[in-house]
Amino acid sequence: MLATSQTKPSISEEEIEAAETLFLALKPFFELEHAVLPAAYIRAFLLVCKKEGLGVSEYADQVDISSTVMTRNLLDIGDLNRQREKGLELITQERDPWDLRKRRAYLSPKGRKLIHDVNVALRRLRRAK
Repeated sequence: MLATSQTKPSISEEEIEAAETLFLALKPFFELEHAVLPAAYIRAFLLVCKKEGLGVSEYADQVDISSTVMTRNLLDIGDLNRQREKGLELITQERDPWDLRKRRAYLSPKGRKLIHDVNVALRRLRRAK
């Protein structure tokens, strides 16, 4: 059946509001220089936002994926991607001074601005209600 302007939405008002909130929260991601951003990159970025300074395996364990996949995601949102080309530069990874085999992830200035922009978008939405 085709939807028309006279048909009822197939989801509740609460679900529509949740979709709108998510859309507005993700808008700063869509406005990045590289507009095509896989959800896995957004997830990796948000994990670093939640707790900076962890290693690859610690982030991977939080979302039950392999360290290999998380390594690729963190590389691609970092300074240099896995092809050794310019990455998204949202995070930086630094060697752990106590264990040189490990690298710890931190937000870059560009990453801090991005999460700030997300916060501003969400605050505007809350004020508009």
